[in-house]
Amino acid sequence: MYAHEKNNSLRQYLKRKADCSLNPYGNTEGSLEQLIDTIEVFNVDKMQVAIENFDRKSNLHRNYQRFLAFLDGTAGFLPLAIVPNNINEKLDELLLKFPNFIEVIEFYREQLALAQVADRSHFAANPLLMTGQPGIGKTAFCHDLANIMATHFELISLSGMTAGFVLGGMSSSWAEGKPGRIVEALARGCCANPLIVVDEIDKSGGDKRYDPLGSLYQLLEKETSASFIDEGLEIPTDCSHIVWVATANELELISEPIISRFTVIEVKRPTPHQMENVLRSIYQKIRKDHPWGAQFNADLSPTVMDKAINSDLPPRLIQRELISACGKTVLRQPKPSDDGPYSISVDDFKPRELPKRQLKIGFV
Repeated sequence: MYAHEKNNSLRQYLKRKADCSLNPYGNTEGSLEQLIDTIEVFNVDKMQVAIENFDRKSNLHRNYQRFLAFLDGTAGFLPLAIVPNNINEKLDELLLKFPNFIEVIEFYREQLALAQVADRSHFAANPLLMTGQPGIGKTAFCHDLANIMATHFELISLSGMTAGFVLGGMSSSWAEGKPGRIVEALARGCCANPLIVVDEIDKSGGDKRYDPLGSLYQLLEKETSASFIDEGLEIPTDCSHIVWVATANELELISEPIISRFTVIEVKRPTPHQMENVLRSIYQKIRKDHPWGAQFNADLSPTVMDKAINSDLPPRLIQRELISACGKTVLRQPKPSDDGPYSISVDDFKPRELPKRQLKIGFV
């Protein structure tokens, strides 16, 4: 999900910037600082020069052409997402949907309060590492947070990743050499401060000579990330405004230098009381995200709620089973009744028995 719409304010900023460069002693109305907040993330001039100097069949030529297409109309200057004025209200609403994320929400409440104290209320926060069982809503939470901030969201799964080129790119001298996921997220998302989630960093592996997390040592530090060089681009990229989140299940599998770069917060499974709000949120999301959702009652019945809570399933599997229950409801009653839309009965909600492997190591 990439949003790359024309931005007239951004175009005006670049035009005014060019006018100032051509006429440094002339008077211009207002000030560049009063225009839309952007920063130069990519040096497109270097890309264009390289395109002229490299053979069309070379990887660098193809990589630069591709990125210039992503950055069309921006001149490499990307806008910064701003903290909304009503951010505390938005976070309160998020807490209703994710009541077991109270520590995480308080972390962002503090971080965003500091961002608002600055002259520019740019979305910014220290890197956060969330631990906890799979399926409790970590990715869904991050997605909703990105929506609140109106910034680009990128999920990068590190499970089973064995080489660093996924994040930091592969040298253009190799046959398949291309940029990594980080610089591509910046270019395709057309935002200087996206929310990037590196999922399951404890499950990456492979030959230590090609450390899959090697790029993070530079990317997670403000000073070094400002001039990050992806091997597939070979020119500095400003990655210093990225908002980082990582998830993990077993901290002991992560190197101490990586952990030390994060604030670590454990997210626990919702309590039975918290699950009431979680269930309502999951059910409303199902109704919203599916074309048939509007055909079902706006709320779950108390008996279905109780059965779902007592099933002791994590939120991810609750969502799967509720969708299955909707299907059973339609099979039981092909058309809605005269009284109104479809209504899931307690007999429609029949969670499948989990395989022993899932019961032993957690939900996938």
